[in-house]
Amino acid sequence: MKKIFRNLMMLLCALTALVSCDESGDKIYLDGFKSSDLMASASDVVLSVDNTKDIVLSMAWKNPTLLSSDETKPAGNGVLKTYLQASPSESFATVKEYSVTDLSKAFTGADLNTLAKDLGTTPGQSAPLYFRIKSQMGNNLDAAYSNVCQVNVTPYIIHMDKMTIWNANKDKVLTYLYSPNEDGIYAGYMNASSWLNFWGKENDGTIWGNVGQDGHVYEMDNTESAWNFWFPGQTGIYYTVVDTKAKEFKPTYIKAMQLNGEDMTYDAPNYAWTKVITTTADNTPVSIVATGAEYSKATATDDAAAVVKTMNYTLADGKMTDAATAGSVNIAKAGTYTITVKVGENSDLTYSIESGNQTAPEPEASNTLCMFSKDGNILLAVMNKVSDGVYTCKYKPTSWENFRFIFVGENKDDKQTWYGADGEQFKLTSGDGAWDIWFGDENGETEFTVTADLNTMTWKYE
Repeated sequence: MKKIFRNLMMLLCALTALVSCDESGDKIYLDGFKSSDLMASASDVVLSVDNTKDIVLSMAWKNPTLLSSDETKPAGNGVLKTYLQASPSESFATVKEYSVTDLSKAFTGADLNTLAKDLGTTPGQSAPLYFRIKSQMGNNLDAAYSNVCQVNVTPYIIHMDKMTIWNANKDKVLTYLYSPNEDGIYAGYMNASSWLNFWGKENDGTIWGNVGQDGHVYEMDNTESAWNFWFPGQTGIYYTVVDTKAKEFKPTYIKAMQLNGEDMTYDAPNYAWTKVITTTADNTPVSIVATGAEYSKATATDDAAAVVKTMNYTLADGKMTDAATAGSVNIAKAGTYTITVKVGENSDLTYSIESGNQTAPEPEASNTLCMFSKDGNILLAVMNKVSDGVYTCKYKPTSWENFRFIFVGENKDDKQTWYGADGEQFKLTSGDGAWDIWFGDENGETEFTVTADLNTMTWKYE
């Protein structure tokens, strides 16, 4: 009995306390909860790779003002929960929802393309997307919904099967590298002058270059602080790999090619390897094998550290395909043929077999000044003497191409005096420690007159 009485007294005290709170006015009520007003910046949006990073659609809204029954205690932040909803139908049966704290949301082309894809729209076709604001004051209270905005969106498919290779200024496409598996690894053959600078752009707009710090050669980066990529110092054909997964650039310089075990000749102005052969029997097989020097993060641009690789190919229908072992193709009729290897339109290697000797006779290099590749192995041009100590020639340079002036004797193998740069681009020296001479950011399409003046030890091109 005493226990029952004690419990009743405790209950009475609690009720008295509640009445006290009611009478003192401590309860606060919120008013003004209603739907938001929504606006869209566009009614039709066509998406493409070109506007991937641009703001293509903005949604803005005005939320209701929540009023408090006690003006000294306004509604706190976070009381109203706001969500932007998107749907492919006016019924909003399927919804993509964004929790938002600001009064607007901007979509880049990539963002809107992803949203359209997630909501099941068809690439290349315009389809309506519906947007509304969902407002809620509590999980146990009904939500309020804004007006609905319709935006017609044309999405697109981003195939990550190709990388565009841009020059250093990003104003000219040099070539393309390919990723058949769309796995972020792009590869192909490229013609490259020594120290050629470039950028790689994926189809989603991502631009790759080198990490913008010293000591990180061939480490890749896609931030604004990145430097452009650069090739090693040799001009020629490179098997080029841009691996966005490993974040590594790996160029392999083709330093030699052999046809049936015999050396082919590198045609520098045309970025081609050639060989003239004479067969004595019908259906004579020919095979081509290359020797490469692979550069990577581990080697940087150190020629001595580059890894020597044997590169085998199968040959069919004018295409050379990388293979574990070398294949061959038959020459139907006996005779003299010129075999030429070049980089094809799709960044692959191609070969041609033409009847007869199609190679132009090499200019006579005798007792004159010549332009050679920087290592002296490839004759680039024979210069004509116009006066004592002054020589000129015509030449089409590629960007940042390196070379040497060399005075030869009776033939091109009699290299008597080598001239390089004396610390400045257009100043010459024949002394020890000379640098390789270099051109500027030329593109290989303009033929210049090159002049070397051994009296003043200067040179120019114009």
